Amino acid sequence: MKRVLISILARIKGNVNANGTVAALTEIKKFFTTDGETRVYVSGRCVKYCIKQRLSEKGFELSPLERPRRVVISKGNPVLYIDDDLFGFMMAEVPGEAARRRFAPIKTDGIVALKHCEITRDFGGRFDPAEKEMPSPFEVEVADFIGQNNWIITENIGRFEDKEITEDIIRDSSVKLEERDENGKKFYYLPTEVDDADRKYGRKDRLRAFLEVLLKERYTFPRSATGLHQPQYYYAVILPTERLLPLFAHIDYEVKNGKVILNLDKIEDLGSLLMDGEKITIVDFEDVLDEEIKLRIEDYRKRIEELENKLKSANSEELKKKLEEEKQELKIRIKTLETIEIVNPYKIDNVIDEITDYLIGA
Repeated sequence: MKRVLISILARIKGNVNANGTVAALTEIKKFFTTDGETRVYVSGRCVKYCIKQRLSEKGFELSPLERPRRVVISKGNPVLYIDDDLFGFMMAEVPGEAARRRFAPIKTDGIVALKHCEITRDFGGRFDPAEKEMPSPFEVEVADFIGQNNWIITENIGRFEDKEITEDIIRDSSVKLEERDENGKKFYYLPTEVDDADRKYGRKDRLRAFLEVLLKERYTFPRSATGLHQPQYYYAVILPTERLLPLFAHIDYEVKNGKVILNLDKIEDLGSLLMDGEKITIVDFEDVLDEEIKLRIEDYRKRIEELENKLKSANSEELKKKLEEEKQELKIRIKTLETIEIVNPYKIDNVIDEITDYLIGA
């Protein structure tokens, strides 16, 4: 299966996704590591909600929520509603029968702080307009952190197995669905591209709209203790692949001269796992990686020259083997760095087109 892995480093400020209220305190979402560190996070549900609102503003129809029983559910119509298509659903329509569900073609784990995060409290008060009652004090936990936002995007956008949709959905579709038999299963496809009138039904149009919100236009969080807030992006690391590679485990950062720098050591380690045709693209919102990569390549080449000189004078076979192994590792690291494509934010449309063509087809 074709998939695109995306990991975004973003700065979040305030309390954009509260965990709940205890007395007069609004808590922030957080967890504690085995090392005793505090990690703040924004839930995947919150991020998806924000993106859905932006998709609605772009003219796409969202699935209305209803509560037929105890649980709130959507309409479960991925043909008509973009959020049922991109983010999946589960419809427990008849008690005792298997639920009709769609596994999400687009998945995220939210935005999670990569390092320990200090949490402070913002104090405030609610005042009686008539000035008859005393002010009601309240507190809001706030934080300022750099988090990792991971996404897995598959080629299943606008592609539905027959058990995911009903005959009524197929019959009432405003566009003709293409029927295909694949590995003994029946699938229905939305059109790859459509005219402007039916734009909300095109597979490419849906994917492109999502990527524009995620990578280019961004989204606004529904609440914040420090005012209207969007995530501040530093880097977006993108890897198209047909395998499930551990990209997310190789994302980290360090701060140099006041700049947030992507940890290139870990990216180089990931490079050793890549096969021919797999390439890492990094959208550099900080505009610092080009120079950083050039300096690293230059340092590695100088080190290779030193190793070659040592090899000439080495007497021990064990020492020669050790020097040769280090030399080969440096060559692999140089190759990885040279194959990374660094993209400036003003060329983000090209990246969106490449992802769309890779997953849906040119």
